Amino acid sequence: MVSGKKRKASRVSLDPVSTKLVSHTWEKDDEELELESALFGTSKKRVGSGAGVNGHVTSEDVEMKRMEDMEDDDLFTIDAPVASYLDGGGNTDDDEDREEVSEDESEGQDRFANGETDEEEDDDEDDDESDASGPSIHMDDTTFKPVEAEVDADDDDEEGVSDVDVKITFPADLQSSSSSSSSSRSSSRSRSGSPSVKGKERRQALWVDPADEMISVDLIKDRRMRKMARGKAGEEGVVDGRELEKRLREQFERLHPRPQWASNRVKSGTPALRSLLSSTKSFVSPLANGSGSRPPLARGVIEMQRLLDANHQNPTTGKKEASNAGNGVVDIAWHPSSRVGVLAVGGGDRRVRFFNIDGHTNAALLTIHLPSLPLGRTTFHPSGTSLLLTGTRPYYYTYDLIASRCVRSPRNLFGSVQTSSSPNTLTRHAFSPGGTLLAVAGRRGAVSILDWSGSGVGAVVAELKSGRGGSVVDLVWTGQKELSVLGGRDGAEVEVWDVGSRSVVRKWRDERCYGGSIMRLSEDEKWTAVGSSTGIVNLYESSDLRGKSSHNDALQHLSPEPFKSLEHLTTPITSLAFHPSSELLVTASDSKRNRLKLYHLASGSAYGNWPTQTTPLGRINAMAFSSGGDYLATGNQRGKVLLYSLKHYANA
Repeated sequence: MVSGKKRKASRVSLDPVSTKLVSHTWEKDDEELELESALFGTSKKRVGSGAGVNGHVTSEDVEMKRMEDMEDDDLFTIDAPVASYLDGGGNTDDDEDREEVSEDESEGQDRFANGETDEEEDDDEDDDESDASGPSIHMDDTTFKPVEAEVDADDDDEEGVSDVDVKITFPADLQSSSSSSSSSRSSSRSRSGSPSVKGKERRQALWVDPADEMISVDLIKDRRMRKMARGKAGEEGVVDGRELEKRLREQFERLHPRPQWASNRVKSGTPALRSLLSSTKSFVSPLANGSGSRPPLARGVIEMQRLLDANHQNPTTGKKEASNAGNGVVDIAWHPSSRVGVLAVGGGDRRVRFFNIDGHTNAALLTIHLPSLPLGRTTFHPSGTSLLLTGTRPYYYTYDLIASRCVRSPRNLFGSVQTSSSPNTLTRHAFSPGGTLLAVAGRRGAVSILDWSGSGVGAVVAELKSGRGGSVVDLVWTGQKELSVLGGRDGAEVEVWDVGSRSVVRKWRDERCYGGSIMRLSEDEKWTAVGSSTGIVNLYESSDLRGKSSHNDALQHLSPEPFKSLEHLTTPITSLAFHPSSELLVTASDSKRNRLKLYHLASGSAYGNWPTQTTPLGRINAMAFSSGGDYLATGNQRGKVLLYSLKHYANA
């Protein structure tokens, strides 16, 4: 039952709270005052104006008074993280770009909430109608969420991308450039605070307290410090904290000299134990072999470790996930420089995705969408400054990594009139080692040579026709002058062209296989591998394919014997890749799942411990070793790029 009486609300008192000053009754003795005077230069006062509690001048008051003259930069240091996709730090333009990207993302979410969808891709039959649509670039922010930044494009011959502050940066160079200013500043402070001892250079201090410069000590007034003032200080004898530290260190070393065992000279080439234990380098001295500090690769067993998928942050649409997704991952390409761990992944969804591969996070960098080009192959220029994008169309796109610009090839690239030998696809191509020429396979055995010495917009300078019939299967450059063309009616004949004279200088046949499908050359040009439609891979020593040197221009017919015939796979070979060290060869087929084999080149034997029956490779469409040789990436039709670490090369 509720009581009928009203409860009176208690009033809150607004009167000020009385405060009482807490004071201490003790006083400092003479010894404490002398110590403060020696360290901080204060007079022996017990009372005075501006004193602390009980009228005493405390050390805290003196310290706060001296700290008032210091700059904020000397008191606090803020370490800001460097974004992985920026070159020179933040500026106003970058902030405006991020605001525009966030607005586009919010608008896209609103359209999705209202039931609207993005424009759908047409089938291959309707792609010609959308050829005028330009590419778009999608930038991934530092939170690794794909953010779309649509880019306008014109319908001119060069479908360029407007200026977007999206650049693929080199992680090692970015870290060194961003930390150069801070490291130089800290090193200068360390040098100023670390004096030399007996003419020998001292190790730099890891940290220097800027408050040491604000301390002043009178060495003459203090009886215990007069020894450090003899012949060094001026008339006043006042020094700062750093000078006091220097003189105390010198006095200690005079009283306690350096022992003889510590003065012994270290043998040349043998690092000190302290330097050795403070690093992660190998304790074993480099071996005298061709691979430097790395021993030769052993046969029989190889150590492979699966890492986080290379494209796990922005995967490619798989074949079964969408009707127009193509075959998942169609091609992968590593940056040619071993110092830049950038991987480009071309997908059947007509998108090229870039990733910074470090084996841990594998950060997504950006995405390029090409609605008018069904991607078939992605190839880095040998200089690493651009990426060539080709497909089942008689034109190509070039993405400039420095200018962040995507350019389409000029119209009528192969002439205003389509001929019987003009290529209708640019998927089969090869850059010369110097990057000045691009060879493109055409129809009826013809090969077009494009001049690539300009800004990535090539022009046809030559056309090679031998009249042998059949189609061109693959192209391989041998040096800057010779081009090997695999083709013919049965796909087993190889013609070696002298590009300068535009003539065939050698011919040879791959007798032990029928229906050649792919040909590759090792980086040191020691090995040549030819894959066939029967699953056999013939491995040749390149020296047997060069023939004999002759002064006349007579055509040479060679009949080389393969060094080894690799017959472990029984389905058509669609992928071949040599390791940068020319010690490994990997072969794969996309006809069935988990069709991959790894070979030791020196012995021509296959590794039996990897891959196993449970290795989830899937149907492999593309694979490649990293430029440094420590990673193997395989792309499959599910849209995944599996990443494996080769322990032999990763630990080198």
